[in-house]
Amino acid sequence: MKTPIRNPHGATKANKVIEEIIPVGSVVSTYGFYSGEVEFNLSNRDRLVSSYTSKKSIYEFWQTIFEDPNPTAEIASRILPLRDEKEFSVLQERWHLFKNPDVRAALFFLLNNCSSTGYISKGSMDIKNYNPVSLSRLKKFIKPQHHHLTLIEDSLSHMQSNDKSDYIFIQLEKYKLEMLTEGINRGPEEEYFVFRRVLEALEEKRSIILTKPSKMLREEKDYGIIYIDKYGNKTTETGAQEMILYNE
Repeated sequence: MKTPIRNPHGATKANKVIEEIIPVGSVVSTYGFYSGEVEFNLSNRDRLVSSYTSKKSIYEFWQTIFEDPNPTAEIASRILPLRDEKEFSVLQERWHLFKNPDVRAALFFLLNNCSSTGYISKGSMDIKNYNPVSLSRLKKFIKPQHHHLTLIEDSLSHMQSNDKSDYIFIQLEKYKLEMLTEGINRGPEEEYFVFRRVLEALEEKRSIILTKPSKMLREEKDYGIIYIDKYGNKTTETGAQEMILYNE
């Protein structure tokens, strides 16, 4: 069952390698939940997955879809086509203010699929990713049996105190110096993590961090490194599209 939501980090090819690291039957906690791409894959392959988010808008969207995706799909099918980029920008600013949860969920779905970034509140209008297959995927979506989503107050502190899981998983944007990420405006659906603080929080836990290759992480002593190519195979740094840092 594929997720109806695009991953703002880009579709991953790392699922096969992540499955190799996490044995069948493992209890996995994941943080920064958004598209569910990796989480649903693991739960559909006999891992018990508990996902966490500190963003209420993310939690509410998925709870609406888990309960019944059809009302959301019906509303979404009636919203397009948008008149122009200006209308798109207005919806990006106001989507989370609508009172009806199915309307909010429909806008979440549409803006995600029609944004150049995959985020809801930012990115230019780009409808090439929205098509009948996208809507069909939403209509047919069924909550994975071994997956649970929880809304929490603070992901980093929860991550640090988590001692009930066999593995912790998180996907992060490419590593940047903290001073380069300060002051950036983020939408109500964007959960931001300081990469270095996550590394410190997870250095003594069985953990997997999925990200983009970065020379600044090349010599990270507390983690093993696996590079993944565009086909999902292990590779060298030169041919890498994705990067896994792991503790076992």
